[in-house]
Amino acid sequence: DWLFTTPLLLLDIGLFAGASHRDILALVGLDAFMIVTGLGATLMKIPVARFAFWTISTIAMLFLLYYLVAVFGDAVSDSDPDTVSTFNALRNIILVTWLIYPVAWLVGTEGLALINLYGETLLFMVLDITAKIGFG
Repeated sequence: DWLFTTPLLLLDIGLFAGASHRDILALVGLDAFMIVTGLGATLMKIPVARFAFWTISTIAMLFLLYYLVAVFGDAVSDSDPDTVSTFNALRNIILVTWLIYPVAWLVGTEGLALINLYGETLLFMVLDITAKIGFG
């Protein structure tokens, strides 16, 4: 569902910020790349490949978050204070929750298995609810 829901979140915040269609499309493309490489990390059987794909996906996410702050932040900067405030709140929800996802994968059963499947499932459920419903 991440290939459907996260681009919609980025589209929403991009349109709200007044970002160009080119910038929104670039961010959505980077988001899709991040998700597909994250999926690759989960599907790989060889541990080195698994962590290589996780690293690539995490680096893509860091670029995505930087782009969200820098480019979309610049696009919204000339807006009225209420719009800027709302944008900042929505952006911060994305920043905080999305930074936890790669850590959750890393400590979960697909990564280092520091938590069991039930704890991992609960963590991702709380993250999804916070990131998606909280944003909405």
